This record gives sequence, structure tokens and C-alpha cells, in this order.
Amino acid sequence: MQIEMMSSGRQSRGVITVFNDSDRPLPIEIVVKKASLDERGVPTLSAAGDEFIIMPPQALIAPGATQNFRFQWLGEPLLERSESFFVYVNQIPVKLARRDNDVQLVFSVGVMVNVAPARGEPALNVIASGVVTDGHGQRRPFVTVENPTNIHALFPQSTVRVSSESWSDTISSGELARYIGIGLVQPGHRRRFVLPVTLPDNSTTARCSLEFRPKH
Repeated sequence: MQIEMMSSGRQSRGVITVFNDSDRPLPIEIVVKKASLDERGVPTLSAAGDEFIIMPPQALIAPGATQNFRFQWLGEPLLERSESFFVYVNQIPVKLARRDNDVQLVFSVGVMVNVAPARGEPALNVIASGVVTDGHGQRRPFVTVENPTNIHALFPQSTVRVSSESWSDTISSGELARYIGIGLVQPGHRRRFVLPVTLPDNSTTARCSLEFRPKH
């Protein structure tokens, strides 16, 4: 789940909707963390400041009811480069009656929120490509891309061409989105993606090129 925002204007607002399909009241709180992704896409989280105002920050949702959590960017309106956050929808644990066999399960769902400056255009450059063997023993191509701009890029907004010896294939944007998901590449960062095609048995190398078409 993701929300795309801008640092100013109408797109500086967002909303997360939570539906309580249980038969008990659902206590919810919203927690925001700033995120930085490494080359494998593993996030490092840090405390967010006052970048957002969230209304309401907490709510008790009645059984069968829906609650909208609205948030507004309060950070720098003239943002120099995109920033990324995880907005967590956390169920608040409640105190249970003391019984030996009671187990309470609570959930936390993270929504990625990317905030872009008003000016700039994302781009992706291919840095490296090659072959890896996945957990099922399949040989697949990988590509490492770099975002040299001040705007975050979403890798699945690309069409990727893979070639190896006399074989080639083209991977559509839709295929990348289904296999990879969000595919965030932050400004100045690199990401390595394993692609959803299986190489022929006689292929020893893989070369990748891409056409990146960001959606506005």
C-alpha cells in the first residue's frame, strides 16, 4: 500500500481508511516513521518529526464502522528532494480480564507515503545487470538501477528488455508491479531487482536496458 503526495498544493493531503469487520470495538493509533531503503529494499526507520498533522491520531472504531485518518504535510513546502515515510496503523492492546487461556493478537499495517517536491523529474539509470539463482533453483536476470535526481522513482513504471546470447524478452510495467510491488528508488539511491523471467539453460549472461516512464 502506498500514497503519493507533493510538498505543496492539493496533493499535500492524504487519507487512510480503516474498516472494522470484527464484532468488537477496534482501538487504533497512527504512528509515522521516516524511511531510508538500502540496495535490497530493506528499510531503516527513524523517528519522524512534525512533518505531518494527522486527524484523528487515535480512534475507537465501532464494529462494522469505517474511520478515515486524514493527514496533511506540514514539512518544508519547498522541499529539495523526496522524502519517504511509513505510516503505521496500529491496533492498541486492551487490558483483558485475567484468564489463563486468553491470548490477544494485535496488528500493525504500514502504508508507504512518498512526498515529492513540486519541481523535478525522476529518472533511472542501469548500473549493472547479471544472473542469479533464486530459492527454487531458477536462473533469473537481475538489474541494479540508480536514481540521480531529486525525485523518488518507482521502478515498476519501467519497461525492461533482457537479452542473453540469442534470447531476449521484454517485461512490461504491469508484470514488474505484480512481481516487485512498489519498487521505490529514493533520490541518490541504488536498488537491485531480480526480474520475473527465467533464463534459458544455455544462458550465462544477462544484459538489461529499460525505458522509464514516470506517471504524473
